[in-house]
Amino acid sequence: MRAVIISDFGSVNGGAAKVAIESARGLAEAGVEIVFACAIGPISDRLNHPLISVEQFAGEEIWQVGSRIAAVRQGIWNAPAHRFLTELLARQPRRDTLVHLHQWTKAFSPAAIAAAGKSGLPVAITMHDYFSFCPVGGYFDFNANRPCRKKPMSAGCIARNCDRTSYVHKLVRVARQWRSDMAMTDLATPLFIHVSDFARRFAEPFLPKQARHAVVENMMEAPKRAPVDVAANRHALFLGRFTQEKAGDVLARAAAASGMPVRFVGEGPLAGEIAQINPQAEIRGWVPAEHVFDEIAQARCLVLPSLWYEPGPLVIAEARALGVPVVLARTTGPASWVVDGEDGILVEGGDVEGLSAALGSLTDDARARAMGALAYRRYWADPLTTARHVQRTVESYRGLLGRER
Repeated sequence: MRAVIISDFGSVNGGAAKVAIESARGLAEAGVEIVFACAIGPISDRLNHPLISVEQFAGEEIWQVGSRIAAVRQGIWNAPAHRFLTELLARQPRRDTLVHLHQWTKAFSPAAIAAAGKSGLPVAITMHDYFSFCPVGGYFDFNANRPCRKKPMSAGCIARNCDRTSYVHKLVRVARQWRSDMAMTDLATPLFIHVSDFARRFAEPFLPKQARHAVVENMMEAPKRAPVDVAANRHALFLGRFTQEKAGDVLARAAAASGMPVRFVGEGPLAGEIAQINPQAEIRGWVPAEHVFDEIAQARCLVLPSLWYEPGPLVIAEARALGVPVVLARTTGPASWVVDGEDGILVEGGDVEGLSAALGSLTDDARARAMGALAYRRYWADPLTTARHVQRTVESYRGLLGRER
């Protein structure tokens, strides 16, 4: 079995690139031949394996090219990238070879989808976001500050100024989405790999009717520690970007109303607003990756109040692996893992009163301790290891190859 993995980046700069690289490594260690096609270096040491060959296209991240016009042109359709991938895929053996797209919006453009379709090889696409059907990628209306309610690429969608930056930027994304949708029509029976059950249920109606679907959660390697005594901790923890759709401001209000201390770890444009809403909130910058678990272990609960339909953030798994209770919006991917009121608490996105009540309930030491202990047991009954991720990825590959044959 051979997989041509397409990823804009050859090293870890975010969640999608990390999954692409670690998945490639794990698949190679399981005996799958990997061709890793990327555009932006440097190349991660994790791709140094006898069964991994790296093919790098001399590309740049879209907003780092020479001029704005050139960036727009590349974002909508990167013709050199199309030639590179078309030639690369034409050289691959036809039997037991597939193409797996992880990320293409930063350098390769929709030309990556078109090249995959033109190759005639089976195609899998991991849905790290919603760029496969939504021009802005998050199905979120930044001006209305809520999830989108338009049909993607409908007249209402195109007319709506929902982009974080500007309507002109939205129109560029619409043009890119049009090229992406056109390329998708050339995929006979693509396999969409979703990172959570929720993300699959949400995205499936927007994707091609002939597509097949599978759920393969992202990996989260962590040593098994003793569960945290959360009753000895006092503050709620927000760990992530301080951006509109992640709703740190909602947590700031809810924590102030409940009286629970709160710590924000990360950075972003809402930092000042969070401090103004809740002057008692502790706001810190990012912690090094190797200290993330130590940071979570200091919390009484971890909160994910996202307003957007976040597909599969791993911070919830990290908390559950330590026995730290989680409070999260029910319209996020990790909500699939939680039994409301037993091993976590689900709230409506944007509901300050409901979130405040959830935080208030966790001031009860016995409740917080019992909820965290159950989350710990349930996580370690089926942890999100790389081996688990690889096994499920290989199963999805076999199903795709078998169908094509």
